[in-house]
Amino acid sequence: MKKKIGYTLLVILSLIIIGGSIGIWKFNNTIFKEKSNYLKYTFDSTPIHFDWAGDSIAGIYEAQAALIIPLKIEGFSHDFYMQFDTGAYDSFIYEHNLKSLRAMGLDIKEVIKDDARYVEHLDFRLGDNHIKASMIKIYPNYGHSFDKNDTISRIGIGTIGSDFIDNRITSIDFKNKKIKLFNKRPDWMADLPDFKPFDYIGRRIMLPVTLNDKDYEFLYDSGCSAFGLITIRSRFNDYTEESTKQISYDAKSWGSSIPIRSKTSDKLFSIGNTQLSLKRVSYVDMYTWSQPLITPFTRIGGWMGNQPFNESKLILDTKAEEFIVIKNKIR
Repeated sequence: MKKKIGYTLLVILSLIIIGGSIGIWKFNNTIFKEKSNYLKYTFDSTPIHFDWAGDSIAGIYEAQAALIIPLKIEGFSHDFYMQFDTGAYDSFIYEHNLKSLRAMGLDIKEVIKDDARYVEHLDFRLGDNHIKASMIKIYPNYGHSFDKNDTISRIGIGTIGSDFIDNRITSIDFKNKKIKLFNKRPDWMADLPDFKPFDYIGRRIMLPVTLNDKDYEFLYDSGCSAFGLITIRSRFNDYTEESTKQISYDAKSWGSSIPIRSKTSDKLFSIGNTQLSLKRVSYVDMYTWSQPLITPFTRIGGWMGNQPFNESKLILDTKAEEFIVIKNKIR
C-alpha cells in the first residue's frame, strides 16, 4: 500500500514537473523568440518631444500613466499620438482608427505578410521629424473611431514598439521629455563613460542590474510607464517597507485587466555604473504561489518601467547591444 502511494505521488510530481517545464518553455519561446522586422522608415536626427499621459488609478491621479508621442498627418488637424512601448516588439496602427483615417480620405494601402496585415506606406511627423514609414502592422479590432470634428481631445492611433528602435541608437531624455534617433553613434557619445552590454533577444531589452547584492536582468518595458519595477511578491516585500501604504487596482493592458499591488520605494539599485531608485515596486496578484517557482527559469528578474529614469537619460544601442544611463543632462 505504501509503495502504491509512493508511486502515485511520484507520478503526480513527474506530471507537475513536465507540465511546468512545458509552460516555462512556451513562455520563454513566446517572450524571446526571434521575430521578423518588416518596418522600414526614414527620419531626421532631430529631437522628438514626448508627453506624459495622466490617468486615475484606484482614485489616485497618476501623472505618468503612459509615455505618448504627438503625431501629425498632413491634411488632418487632429491631435494624434502613439504610445511608446518597448514591451511591444512590433509597432501598430489600430484598425478602428485606420478605418476612420480612410473614411476621411487618407489613401492607405495594405499588404499581407506572414498572415498579418500591414500598412504599405504612411507619412507622418513626430515633432520635427518627417517619418516615411512602410510595413506598419495593423492591430485588429482595436482602437477608437473618430470623425473630422474630433479635434479637441487626444486620439491614440497606435503604438511605437521595439521594432522602431531596432538597429538604431536611441537616446531617451526623460527629464527633458525628448527622444532622439541615430543610425550611428554621434561624435559626442564618444565622450561618454563606457557603455555596458545588454541582451536583446526577440527585440526584448534585457538590462543587467544589481539589487540587494544580487544580479538580475530587468526587461525594460516603457509601456509600464507608471511603474518602477514589477516583480514577484516575495521581492516586492523585500524592496518595500511594511509601513508604506499599499495601493491595489486593476491595470489595463491591451484590453485585459490585471490585478496590481503597488508601494512607493526608495530602494536603490545599480544599473550601468549608475545608482537609481526603484521609485515604485509592484507585483501581479495572480498565481503568486507559482511565481517564485517559474521566475528563475524565465531570465526576467522583473519588468522595469520609466519611473526609475525620471531624472536620467537612457541611451540604447540595439546595433551593438550596449546601453548607458546618464543621471545628468549631457546635451
